[in-house]
Amino acid sequence: MLEKSLSINFFLKPSREKSDFGIDHLRITFDGIRKDTSISHKGDTKRWNQKYGHANGAKEDAKTINYILDTIVSKITKYKLELLSNEELITASVLMDYIQGKGTRKVKVLEEFQMHNDEIFRLVPKEYAIGTHERYVTILKKKDFKLE
Repeated sequence: MLEKSLSINFFLKPSREKSDFGIDHLRITFDGIRKDTSISHKGDTKRWNQKYGHANGAKEDAKTINYILDTIVSKITKYKLELLSNEELITASVLMDYIQGKGTRKVKVLEEFQMHNDEIFRLVPKEYAIGTHERYVTILKKKDFKLE
């Protein structure tokens, strides 16, 4: 599969109120098709570099927002490489859905706890006593917990 062009841009949309703060937006463009979303962070329009899509300055708020933006870019790039290696379809919508958490199955706490119990059981008697496993199982048997 030939790699197609990917562009990740951040920009500040001015707020509707008359102030010096705007809301950060993410734009993913893949193969000429673009998707936009708000990332719900406010930034000072006076300290925003529209060309580079980052906040200017060394203050803590600028460092924080730039770290968040760099993390988003890193996640998108990593997911794109994962899709390429699995030879799956890559679109701007797929990448945007990934960033927004759509379409991904979230592991519930009790499911995670059950997986933990299964792992403990596999390690009995090598690393854990059977009593340890039984205590973990008892927790899930409480009437208030339901594994769905």
